[in-house]
Amino acid sequence: MFAKIIPGLMAFTALSVYTHLLTPSQYGVYTLIFTAAMFMNTTIFNWIPVGMVRFWPGGNYTEKTFISTMGALYRCLSLPIIILAVLISFFIANESIGYLIAWLILLCGFVSHRFGLMLKTAQMQPNSYAIMLISYSVLALSLGSTLAYLGWGAMGLLIGVATGMLIPSLIQTTRMWLKYDPSAYSPELTQKLVLYGMPLAASFLLDEVANVSDRYMLAWLSGEAEAGKYAVGYDLAGNSILMIMNAINLAAYPMIVKLLDTKGKEAALDYFKTYATLLLGLSIPAVVGLSLVGPNIVDLVIGEQYKESVTLLLPWVSSAVFFMGAGAFYMHLPFQLGNYNMGIFKIAGAVAVLNLLLNYLLIPRMGMQGAAIATLLSFMVSVTLGFIFGRRVFPIPFPLKEVGKILLSTLLMGICLYLLKENRGWLWLMVQFLSGSTIYLTAGYLLNIGGVKQFVDDRVRARLS
Repeated sequence: MFAKIIPGLMAFTALSVYTHLLTPSQYGVYTLIFTAAMFMNTTIFNWIPVGMVRFWPGGNYTEKTFISTMGALYRCLSLPIIILAVLISFFIANESIGYLIAWLILLCGFVSHRFGLMLKTAQMQPNSYAIMLISYSVLALSLGSTLAYLGWGAMGLLIGVATGMLIPSLIQTTRMWLKYDPSAYSPELTQKLVLYGMPLAASFLLDEVANVSDRYMLAWLSGEAEAGKYAVGYDLAGNSILMIMNAINLAAYPMIVKLLDTKGKEAALDYFKTYATLLLGLSIPAVVGLSLVGPNIVDLVIGEQYKESVTLLLPWVSSAVFFMGAGAFYMHLPFQLGNYNMGIFKIAGAVAVLNLLLNYLLIPRMGMQGAAIATLLSFMVSVTLGFIFGRRVFPIPFPLKEVGKILLSTLLMGICLYLLKENRGWLWLMVQFLSGSTIYLTAGYLLNIGGVKQFVDDRVRARLS
């Protein structure tokens, strides 16, 4: 959680700095190239470290075997992309070659950064994970904003973010890569990673289509400036709500896998109950809180050219990001735990088609708001399909009683924030945050969400004794 909070604060700062230094059109170019690199990493490479997290905790292979096998897979996948990029450079304008090179460097940063983070997750080394992620966020913000201030525009942000990814990941993973030995390559491990990862790779492809198609279709139908404004609102929600959900998943999922492999299904499901309660207990109030307090945050940190559109979009994209996280970090986990990732692929395919269709229908009529509504509806369908079909593969608990308590506590918090939502300024933002969180935490304690009352009482008694 600490490893996600600091980068989250850096991301809020970055949004403030970038929206004051870049025009919406420049930010639109940046977000389109950034999402293109992220799209390629997610669809082509991401299944490898995800497979590592699934099989590393079992302890069936040595570190040398793992690194050597994964190195061979990375090499095979990288070569065609490099060749394709070289060929493309002969057919594009000279001024676009710089963006192509920036895209390649950013892709290398994504691949290296993702591998390093997943390696630390698989090894259950949260301190190294935190150092790597915090270093990236600080470097990316400082380098990117400096280059943008010096007049490099979108290119400056791309170079800053890529460098911020590469330096910490290389420092953290070089010692492990020194164990690479082609003779230690394992066909058996490759087969496991491919069988587990290929459906995930296809699912990641379709998920990314649903996740980023709104920005590209906005750029196509309404211009790069509209895509840039939309991306700011989406990033504001993603850097808060998705950050919380991702942090909880990163902490819990390796433990669930380890319990499943070592102690059996019952132990894993018992742990899963706590995970589900914590995931929903933090993300649901975050959505409501950001939707109500968001206009004040936008007034304080976002550039003038973006404020109106981001304020309009925030409730929609906050809800969309929540359902995206609920699918990825909850409702789709049964397919991974049950080793039936084809189920995720089928759901992702249906959602991608639906998202493209809704974007095509709604963007010409409603602009950015139509894109946000299309994304929200698509991810709601994704969660629904995951809930229906995931239970057939690997039934997971849904803490209905605890969710009721969470919703009641969130309602009380929401009433308080609704009464304060028109107030503006840093002091009022502090008041809104403290009053909302105090009411939610107090209600959660009195309602004993997830057994928190006994947990706190036991800790207090232990301290007093």
